Amino acid sequence: MFGWGDFHSNIKTVKLNLLITGKIVDHGNGTFSVYFRHNSTGLGNVSVSLVPPSKVVEFEVSPQSTLETKESKSFNCRIEYEKTDRAKKTALCNFDPSKICYQEQTQSHVSWLCSKPFKVICIYIAFYSVDYKLVQKVCPDYNYHSETPYLSSG
Repeated sequence: MFGWGDFHSNIKTVKLNLLITGKIVDHGNGTFSVYFRHNSTGLGNVSVSLVPPSKVVEFEVSPQSTLETKESKSFNCRIEYEKTDRAKKTALCNFDPSKICYQEQTQSHVSWLCSKPFKVICIYIAFYSVDYKLVQKVCPDYNYHSETPYLSSG
């Protein structure tokens, strides 16, 4: 199994503040867990998936509005925990403080428990809003694999 662990993506625009963090923990017994936390202020849809390294990075026609889990089935994964909290409020606009803007704050958490036999998985993030699109795939370094479990240092 591989020994990488922390993932971080932070996007700030005039209308959006998006933070996605993740961690992969190898339990050393043939299973590992994948944890994600998503916080956003602004409007948009986010999808976080586990995908094989061969997954092509592309903008899809219809973005997902929830945390995507269908592709994790090919990795022998199951959801251990999933929760989403949403709050809606009005506030002064960042781009024009004389105006009132609608803001949505979202916090979501998901954790998968997965088992081998595969050696490499990637994290695939897609975010869509009215004025911003992001698609990102993060994979471990293929030249570095460790048989020792990932241990948090913080």
